Amino acid sequence: MDENNDLPQEEMTELNEVLGQFFGSAQEVVERYTHCLLCGAHLHFSHITDFHRNITHETSRCPECGVKVRKFIHKLQ
Repeated sequence: MDENNDLPQEEMTELNEVLGQFFGSAQEVVERYTHCLLCGAHLHFSHITDFHRNITHETSRCPECGVKVRKFIHKLQ
């Protein structure tokens, strides 16, 4: 663990990768999150919630080029 925080280093790396896309104006952040980086098409999102583990799996895929752009696991409170 890093002395400066309570998270293990591997979780900090994942957190930095996720939060790294959230810079710039609100409009720029929304554009990057909702559009494919390769072709610019609108992404299709799907969410599957597991209430026993209190997590939601979010995946996004581009309908134009067929690439799975990202996959996140969100912890529910």
